[in-house]
Amino acid sequence: MNDKPQTDHANAYLQVMPRHESGPRAPRWHVFQVSDQSPRITLAGSVSSCEEARKLAAHDHRPLRIAAQAWQEMLAAGVAPAKTPNDVTLA
Repeated sequence: MNDKPQTDHANAYLQVMPRHESGPRAPRWHVFQVSDQSPRITLAGSVSSCEEARKLAAHDHRPLRIAAQAWQEMLAAGVAPAKTPNDVTLA
């Protein structure tokens, strides 16, 4: 049995996008896996905080990028730390 992370998407990363919904529900952000190989973009999940996104990236063994607008939305919602974590890239 192989416990190593999958290498078929060696250059893949997770990208958190700005949210596009409104209403009283708790805010959520879609996370996509972006890769050089087909399929280039796939939905990896939905998160309600920076910490959830970081856990998803760690579980999938992928670097994490958060769109600048999504980061500002997370900060405004109080679900992201004031300082960007070292394992997060703002894009």
